Amino acid sequence: MVDIRETEDGITVRRFTITTNGVTCVARHKSSAQKVTSLLKEAFLPQGYPATVSKDYMEYQIWDTLQELCSSLNGTLASHATFKGMGVGDASATALGATYTWILKDGSGMVANILFAWSRGTQLDIDAKRWRLFADVVNDLAMLIDLLSPLAPSLLFTPIMCFTTVLRSLVGVAGGCTRATIKQHQAVANNTADVSAKDGSQERLSSLIGLFLSMCLMGFVNDSPYLTWPIFLILTCLHLYCNYKACSCLVMCSLNPARYAILLDHWRIHGTVLSPEEVNKQEQFITGRSLPVTLGASLLNFSGPLDVSDRDYVIFNSKKGVNVALRDGVNDDVILDSYYHAYQELNPLEATKGLSYKQFKMCLEAKGWDLSFAPLGATGIRYRVDS
Repeated sequence: MVDIRETEDGITVRRFTITTNGVTCVARHKSSAQKVTSLLKEAFLPQGYPATVSKDYMEYQIWDTLQELCSSLNGTLASHATFKGMGVGDASATALGATYTWILKDGSGMVANILFAWSRGTQLDIDAKRWRLFADVVNDLAMLIDLLSPLAPSLLFTPIMCFTTVLRSLVGVAGGCTRATIKQHQAVANNTADVSAKDGSQERLSSLIGLFLSMCLMGFVNDSPYLTWPIFLILTCLHLYCNYKACSCLVMCSLNPARYAILLDHWRIHGTVLSPEEVNKQEQFITGRSLPVTLGASLLNFSGPLDVSDRDYVIFNSKKGVNVALRDGVNDDVILDSYYHAYQELNPLEATKGLSYKQFKMCLEAKGWDLSFAPLGATGIRYRVDS
């Protein structure tokens, strides 16, 4: 006879006895409270939590849910002001005028969406934290303008609505793309879809709570319009604080220019490699940091003799900094290698003189850095040797 204990998320839920006659369930240990807890975990957390997500998952999600709640409440105040500006409750307003306003603002948003994705698309992967915070700051700015819109002359209302829609288009692109990057970081068990789906469920729950609180809030605002601004300012401050805390707690393991520069600075001075946790604490993601290094530079700016027959990259100096021309077909490891040597051109590695990129890479892998891709902002320019 063999006794077996069955667990779910680390909690014993059943005990079995295996005999020659088969398997018999001899006890069930799941209480009513445990059943409710298990149901909530299945609905709002990825399967296998916490083993299937990154260590910063829960802290980030708490702050992200709080900021979503603040944004939902502020959005109600902004929508109330917008409807007033469009003439809801005004007998002189026409449906045709409101329709034109809606069409113009939607068209403006679509154009802005395309232009922003074209001009900044590749940078969203590089500085996900900074662009995530950018999205929420711009969203708050759009809501502030919505609140002010009823005070503007009626002729300016449509241009104002178009402008706020443009701002929200930037929010949609920056927020959506960086959210995808963060979900990929959190999904450590190839479960990006599950992590994204449960994040959506958490967001909907936060929005539902926000809707209920909004109904209570609008009763106060309608009776006392002067309460709108104090409430909006308090919620905006909370919203921005929660967003900053959410971005600060993320421990990204990929090497963007800012994190790579911190690593190389420490390597140059001390000859050791920092862990992802240590680097992310030092990362100034609001202002960002980038070295004067251009990855994927054109050989048009190169002067002097050049032999590229057996080289994956060519490093040369210019007035703007260090240029790195990349060979067609190079992988991310070569790009990381080229950036390492470009940094050497700017800052001689005194303490690590004689140590190669290969040794540096081994230290990075030992500390848990993800070297499978290199979001260092390389352009699409490559050279190819035809003969």
